[in-house]
Amino acid sequence: MNAIDFLIVGAGPAGLAAALRLKTKLNEAGRSDSVVVVEKAPRLGYHILSGAVFEPACLDELVPGWRESADPFVKSLVKVERDEMYFLTADQSFKIPHLFIPKEMSHLGDCTVSLGRMVEWLGKLAEKAGVEVCTGFSVGALLHENGKVQGVRLVDQGLDTASRPKANFLAGEELRARVTLFADGARGAASRQLIAMVGGGENPQVFSLGVKQLIKLPANNALGDNRAIHTIGYPNRADVFGGGFIYSMGGDVAAVGLILGLDWKYQDLNPQQELETFKAQPFVRHLLAGGEVQISGVKTIPEGGYYSLPGLCADGALLLGDAAGFVNMQKIKGIHYAIFSGICAADTLVAAPAEAEYPKEALAGYKARLEERGILGALYQARNYRQVFKYGLFPGALLSMFQQRLPRRVAIASDNAALQPGERLGREVQAGMDRAQFVSLAGAVHREDEPSHIKILDAKICADCTRLYGAPCTFFCPGEVYRSKGEEIILSPSNCMHDCSCQVKCPFENILWTPPEGGEGPRYKQM
Repeated sequence: MNAIDFLIVGAGPAGLAAALRLKTKLNEAGRSDSVVVVEKAPRLGYHILSGAVFEPACLDELVPGWRESADPFVKSLVKVERDEMYFLTADQSFKIPHLFIPKEMSHLGDCTVSLGRMVEWLGKLAEKAGVEVCTGFSVGALLHENGKVQGVRLVDQGLDTASRPKANFLAGEELRARVTLFADGARGAASRQLIAMVGGGENPQVFSLGVKQLIKLPANNALGDNRAIHTIGYPNRADVFGGGFIYSMGGDVAAVGLILGLDWKYQDLNPQQELETFKAQPFVRHLLAGGEVQISGVKTIPEGGYYSLPGLCADGALLLGDAAGFVNMQKIKGIHYAIFSGICAADTLVAAPAEAEYPKEALAGYKARLEERGILGALYQARNYRQVFKYGLFPGALLSMFQQRLPRRVAIASDNAALQPGERLGREVQAGMDRAQFVSLAGAVHREDEPSHIKILDAKICADCTRLYGAPCTFFCPGEVYRSKGEEIILSPSNCMHDCSCQVKCPFENILWTPPEGGEGPRYKQM
């Protein structure tokens, strides 16, 4: 491929918003600069997942007149008219009055949305504007020369299990660009390399794991239409951050999920089984009665907020969306921040001198635009929100009301430091779906005769971890990629759903996750 003017890694809402905005502005200016998006999923939307309740006003600027469109995505949006929060115990539910819910958590007037449908729609609009969207290409490494990001190198294809070239071997191509935008999501392989260059925030980035299903409900179900329910409490212990959600998605489909802060201390916590436990709670079970699970999936959510933001630009590079950590856990939202970050990135590039190089100084307007849009300001307002919950649910809920007034940054440790020897959840296995069925409904696909994209760095450390923590990877991985055989860990990389929670949660940082060949992984449809 010839040299690219503007390269975007990742076809999520941030990357596609940047591509669409950038190409539209270039067209208006009479410029023919190339804009290319590379995405590892085989189709747009197959690696994208969110709850998702969405603030749609950002689309008014990105796609003027979109509300009048007859596109199926626009017609699929469901406006939230009933917004509720409940505290759950194992057998009871208590509705929390709106008086006691922070206004930032109000979702009335927002929309429930399939993020997969959204990126399909944005992708079509971007291609119509002249963007080249390339799916099925995994990025393996940054190209970094003379202090500047020069582009990326794609993953080799056609290797056997011993990493020997097969007859169909294709060496990973170098994609060189004047500037590269990294929008490959939470724990994205390419953006991790950029963050290692530019440096992290004052706090380490911390994550939650979102475990989600789409469930087809019978007609006249108890959930009803235009409803968004959030829960706190059961099944999460008071020292496990997060909660549940149940959203009306239209057409008698419910989005059901559980969010769990990955800083839990329990060595046997199984997120997939925790979702089944949530669904078995009487209030939740009543809402979902008679439903049939259609799709399952998982996602890591960056939630460290303002103090965990890394450097946002380097010579020849910008960081966008979830890759940068633009998620506000006080609002439980990040999609509109991702889209606005794409808009800000595009406007920065168009405003910069049309020169061959894009040094960091020419990209400095990106942060200023994020501030003007209120993105950084909103994250600053919630700067200690997630951190205060390290003290537990009830102290955290109280402190969260005053977190803006705390005189200094609340420090927080990395998620992998949280496991405690001997701490077990002791949950009974729930009747219902197991991890094998969960992976099947995620549509995970990997070639069996290729090198494993997941590596144990030191088998001796695994043995120590098994003795000390009881092989926690065999529990915390929702796809059951890790199984134990004595003190040995056996890998099943074909089960991987690309959430990268293993790299976040392994207490010894002994797992290396790298992107497999392009087009592999989960195949989420409409998630």
